[in-house]
Amino acid sequence: MPFQASPMFPGDLYDTTLRVAADAVAVNAALTEAQATDQASDSWQQFLELGWQAVLVPEASGGAGSTFADVASIAEAAGRYGLTTPLVARCAVVPAVLGAIPGRDDVAQMLGLLAAGEVSIAPVFAHDGSCSLTAMVDAEGVQLQGSLRGIDLSEPASHLLFLARSAAGEALLLLASRDQLGGSLQSWAGHDGRLTADLALKATRLPASTVLQRGRAAVAAAERAGTVGALVCCAQIVGAIGAMVEQTIEYLNTRQQFGVQLSTFQALRHRTVEMYVAYESVRGMVRERVVAFDLGDGDAHAVALLKHYLSIAARQVGESAIQLHGGIGMSRELPAARLAMHAIGCSLQWGDRYEQLDSLAADMAAEIAAEVAAESAPTAARA
Repeated sequence: MPFQASPMFPGDLYDTTLRVAADAVAVNAALTEAQATDQASDSWQQFLELGWQAVLVPEASGGAGSTFADVASIAEAAGRYGLTTPLVARCAVVPAVLGAIPGRDDVAQMLGLLAAGEVSIAPVFAHDGSCSLTAMVDAEGVQLQGSLRGIDLSEPASHLLFLARSAAGEALLLLASRDQLGGSLQSWAGHDGRLTADLALKATRLPASTVLQRGRAAVAAAERAGTVGALVCCAQIVGAIGAMVEQTIEYLNTRQQFGVQLSTFQALRHRTVEMYVAYESVRGMVRERVVAFDLGDGDAHAVALLKHYLSIAARQVGESAIQLHGGIGMSRELPAARLAMHAIGCSLQWGDRYEQLDSLAADMAAEIAAEVAAESAPTAARA
């Protein structure tokens, strides 16, 4: 029987994004650097016109001041069609990071420009907080040396939001325009069509105003970026998995072998049920975590665990969809193949399953160290 995936957060945002995504032309060829830096795709241009960058921007800065549930609904709908737009980075991570910086008029102004679609900011944060960019700070500003790695330039970016470290190891959160940064750009296309780039900088000077936060506040901003990015990525994966289950069931119901529908083969039915169970499981978990996030429970540990599980589920469901569509003989042009690549690609964004495991292990080690220190304190006091 046919199956229709139910959205986690139904509403106008989901329906509108679904229509835009359905009309978008799937392009599998590698994007050129010129296309990535100069010309936005039609679907991304529509996202900007619809104000998706403004969903999380506070009302005081001209945004909608909405919830993560609304962003998740947009991400889920886009995920159903495997769009490679940097939706998570530009519409969720950047507003979440900049919106948490208090007392900066220039940041509030930048959020207003973001909400109006006049700028598009690409965040560049490593999941583990590492940084390959060194900053020399003086009275005149900042001088950068090194490289920014893993910039998502699938759509044009006017600014970059990134982390650098001083010679003393202090973290700096910076926001600079592409014109200010200059540098040498090297880009490549991923298996899902997403364009990623590395930017090499050599003695690049920036004004002091580009430094938004320093020290622990800058590290916390990078950590928040990773948590928000991972969570909204999970919503995108849910959309892709739901669409793969739909398309697989439709294929098995229509395709025949030796005059018999494939859906009548018990082994294929069991494999499809496994896909369906995985979908319902991840859908419920992601929905619950997004609701909790909106209620103030920004548990990074829980998000890391969720992203780890979703990364495994994305690969398993993707592989099942490919096998049930004919395996190695299946055309890459089929939507199910593109969705499988998209789901796996999303699972690698904002920390793959191994990076999430490292994060969980580090949290556990810190908890154990704290418990040992607490137990040792009374003994030391008695001594």
